[in-house]
Amino acid sequence: MDKRRILAAALTAVMLLGMLPAALAAEPQPTEAADELGITLLKTAGALNSVRETKISLEISAPVNETPVAVEFVMDATSSLFSSGDEIMIQSWAEEIRGAMADKNVYAGLTVFANDAKTVYEMSQLTAESTFDYSLGEEMLWLAGHTGTNLQAGIRAGLADLEKAPDTIPQANRYLVLITDGGSFWWLDDAGNPANDTYNDGTRLQNNDAAEGGYESLTDLTALLGQTVSAQPAAYTAAGDEALADVVGQIKTSGALTNFEKGVYFAAKELDKVTEAGVRLITVRYPCYADEEGLSALTTLAGQLMDYAERKSVFTASPASLEETAAELESVMDQIYGGGVNVVVPAGSTITDVIGKDEDYDFDLSIKSKEIPALADFALKIGGDAPMEGQLDENNQITFADGSTLTYYPEAEGQDERFVLTLGQDIHRSERVSLTYTARLAERDTSRGEHYVYPNVEAYLTLSDTGESYLFPRPRLGYTISGGGSGGGGGDTVIDENDTPLGPLPELNMADHFAYIIGRDDGLVHPEASITRAEVATIFFRMLTEDSRAQLWTTTNPYSDVAAEAWYNNAVSTLTTSGVIMGKPGNVFDPDAPITRAEFATIAVRFFGGNYEGEDQFTDIAGHWANKYINRAAVLGLINGKGDGTFDPNADITRAEAMAIVNRTLGRKPDADHMLPNMITWEDNLDESKWYYADVQEATNSHDFEVESGADGLYEIWTGLLQVRDWAALEREWSESNSSSNPGDVVSDVVTEPEAGEGTAADGGQIETET
Repeated sequence: MDKRRILAAALTAVMLLGMLPAALAAEPQPTEAADELGITLLKTAGALNSVRETKISLEISAPVNETPVAVEFVMDATSSLFSSGDEIMIQSWAEEIRGAMADKNVYAGLTVFANDAKTVYEMSQLTAESTFDYSLGEEMLWLAGHTGTNLQAGIRAGLADLEKAPDTIPQANRYLVLITDGGSFWWLDDAGNPANDTYNDGTRLQNNDAAEGGYESLTDLTALLGQTVSAQPAAYTAAGDEALADVVGQIKTSGALTNFEKGVYFAAKELDKVTEAGVRLITVRYPCYADEEGLSALTTLAGQLMDYAERKSVFTASPASLEETAAELESVMDQIYGGGVNVVVPAGSTITDVIGKDEDYDFDLSIKSKEIPALADFALKIGGDAPMEGQLDENNQITFADGSTLTYYPEAEGQDERFVLTLGQDIHRSERVSLTYTARLAERDTSRGEHYVYPNVEAYLTLSDTGESYLFPRPRLGYTISGGGSGGGGGDTVIDENDTPLGPLPELNMADHFAYIIGRDDGLVHPEASITRAEVATIFFRMLTEDSRAQLWTTTNPYSDVAAEAWYNNAVSTLTTSGVIMGKPGNVFDPDAPITRAEFATIAVRFFGGNYEGEDQFTDIAGHWANKYINRAAVLGLINGKGDGTFDPNADITRAEAMAIVNRTLGRKPDADHMLPNMITWEDNLDESKWYYADVQEATNSHDFEVESGADGLYEIWTGLLQVRDWAALEREWSESNSSSNPGDVVSDVVTEPEAGEGTAADGGQIETET
């Protein structure tokens, strides 16, 4: 951890010690995730509604980038480059590879072989921008000088390129995809050079000895592998005008091995090295000499080699012809990227959830179907498929469309209320599973004050293959009782409407000092202008920690004036779920309305919790709906008055006032004397004597810092400027990462430094808010 984070953490701790009641400061937040599996377990609970119900979601997400895969494709170049008219088959494969594997944390390489082998695309991470040199460029001359087939050389070169993949990729996640007909009449000698028998002046026999020998059969592969074959090529001598025919006759008469037999032998030996290295072999085979008369003996031996390869393979494909091999890539990728290596939660695994209960409270499962027959009790969603809804039957069971089953166990003597979901299918990398249901706070402490409850005792995932169990995090909810009885039994006390229950306590990022305000299109920051409710929601949403944002994330809300496509929808929906912000009467949020000083103070103080008991801190807030929030914010040092003892709660807050409160809420301590000369500045914020000068600079410059203590308390010393984050781009990434179609990490390294005034409220890139 760097110095600025250590100091920020220390500053945060100092602040919080004075902010939180002792009972709350020591409250544990147990969270255990299955980190070693490369998956994230998440449990969230929405704010309690008017009948004290909360919507609960259990989620399992498996980001793609947790399991990198390395794949080396090895192709027969003698036929794959020229077999389909003007289009070369290697081009078809390359395009299919890129389309199926780009941006999935796959490292890929492509090796072709003739009588020697060449890696034309070296092992590297495959992205949409990756390019293949289909023509081999100037190296087409290489192919012209390398006629013949050397399967051994292709396998060896492919393995060598596969070894270039990052060491973090285990051997079990490394694949060699062999695309060949099994024919081979070249091999590698002891020095690793291409070898083929010769005659007379060194003329290569190529495949002539076998192809023109009139063989009814060649040596069976099993018998071949029982021999010890020298890798050094033989040199024959022949006389007369028919030297080649004479040599072919010599070989057949003597029983010597043909080049084809030797090539197949050494190819089989090289295949052994693939499995010995722990690499997974995939074979895509097509017929060898299928339409050639008099070559059935070669076809048979090549087929035996392919059978040998298939027995070593985790997957095989047999297209009818070479031209159809590229079409097999989808099934190959299903095996590689959707197969066993990427099953993170196998079918038969269970999720157990024990419904929340303690001495002071008791949650019950809300069985909606008993109240309204058309309503579902549970909804299960896997990957990009539509949610599967289910109702408990007379046996308290549900069978979902995919075969998953859920059994509910009511509370009984010696048994807590719970349910168990058994998954009916494998969960693969890049998929997300979510199970949602509703629970009701049936019994609670009704004494006056603020209370916290857990909607579950524990929830855990148990894997069917290992039996290991992993805990989901335990969300916490808060509610406040105004007035009413004492202890637990003071009558039917209701939750005050202005004390809407808090959701899982949100956490703000107090470690990083990112800019959260961007100037307007005119290049000014307008410190004395107003700020809207939507803009304020977006500021606090962006300032959440990554974990808190992911835990609270939702895209739905109860407001009729916040559309799903609105640039501020994610922020408003998520902060409403957390209980930080509220709407207005009539189920509206009024996103474009300016926010008042009282509203802004209320939002800020909700991040800290706690109650206020005592005299009013300002003379004009008696009887105001936000009275206790304003008082609490004043005690915490988040707000100041007007200098005359008043707060002016109903006045629209200015952008400068909003920045000052946000800075205090985030624990920031800007000091005009300790900033940097090359920071972003604004024509309407050049007067350092203005009370808001330092706060505006703090809000509009991303920077590293150290914290020091002086006569006037703690203050920041900026140590370096950082790029301004591209919040619009990050929010798109957060949205994709929290969607079922593309779960994944929420953290982004993509930041840009826009010009002053760049971005608009319409695309979420410009923040012009006060709260």
